[in-house]
Amino acid sequence: MPETYFGLDFASPGHTSGYCVLDANGALLDIGRAGDDAEIIALIERCGARTVAIDCPLGLPAGLDCLDPSHPCTATSPKGIRESELAVRALGYGLYFTTKKTIIRAMAERGIALRRTLEASGLRVLEVYPYATKCILLGKKMPKKTTPEGVAWLRDRVTTIIPGVAQIPRTLTHDELDAAVAAYTAQLFARGEAIALGNEAEGKIVVPIT
Repeated sequence: MPETYFGLDFASPGHTSGYCVLDANGALLDIGRAGDDAEIIALIERCGARTVAIDCPLGLPAGLDCLDPSHPCTATSPKGIRESELAVRALGYGLYFTTKKTIIRAMAERGIALRRTLEASGLRVLEVYPYATKCILLGKKMPKKTTPEGVAWLRDRVTTIIPGVAQIPRTLTHDELDAAVAAYTAQLFARGEAIALGNEAEGKIVVPIT
């Protein structure tokens, strides 16, 4: 069966996540929004994807067993931050560091749990960062993503790299478009046009090669 790439713009528990499926050539197969993990897993199984690209921290800094501030585990990695996140920041792309002070703790915990479930099923799971991919491929100057201008800007540019997006008759959300960017990043990685930064123990982040 030809490879398909499943991109997920992940959300905190109780919120919907954007998803996108691309075929082996990078053309759009499906795009939409999904609710809980069971629905996401069902979508992945339905499309037959073997590679899942998730916009969410999927690992912890060395030394941490969890993100619970009351737990005694302590990060032993340099600066207490994942090597992958330091590498992305060094490229000039801001992001939330995965520490016990993170404001996206619930999302990170959900993402790590989903990664483990998917990997146990034999899937390849990549952590991606659509903001970095957009900056590298589309340019750093972009309208605020929560505005109609930001959504229109992103759709116009995603249309140039993913065949089929232009034919979607409805307005796509920013989450769905970021999911498309996530799936596209996975395809670039498969083609050798993206690199995984960091180390396996903490979880790598895949970004396009500049």
